[in-house]
Amino acid sequence: MIRMDYLAIVALTAVTFGCAGVQHPVEPDVVEVTLPVSADRVKAAVTKVLADDDYCCVDWKDGSQLKTGYRGEQPSVWDWLVRGRFGVVRSQAEASVTAETDQSSRLRLQVSSEGKQTMFDSWGPTAPQVPQSAQNKLRLIKNELKIVQTTYTTDTFYGAK
Repeated sequence: MIRMDYLAIVALTAVTFGCAGVQHPVEPDVVEVTLPVSADRVKAAVTKVLADDDYCCVDWKDGSQLKTGYRGEQPSVWDWLVRGRFGVVRSQAEASVTAETDQSSRLRLQVSSEGKQTMFDSWGPTAPQVPQSAQNKLRLIKNELKIVQTTYTTDTFYGAK
């Protein structure tokens, strides 16, 4: 009887901890959109939004490609405790802007995040936090460009077909 209980505990422990270590691949957060603005204005807006959000090395390469360094966290006296005990997430952004016409351009924005839970863990891919997501960055870029996005039509109000 004792032997069966021991085997059940060992089997339950193996299943519990064996399943906890399963890693699911995390893809970078990507958004692609055509904006009704010239490429130069889009690049200026992307640069401002990423620099304001404390991304390091926001410099355009080849005129249309951007890859930032890791986003700087707000420095504090307790950094060693937060990073060592509670974990941390870091993110980096890539962007490319191509002109389609004189007054429209194509933006591809990718945000990659890595995280770890203790100072002894290694960095691994993780889902980006909402403020660093590609969708949120796109919203901020559109705000900077003063692009108003309407999601309704007059048919919505009057019921016309």
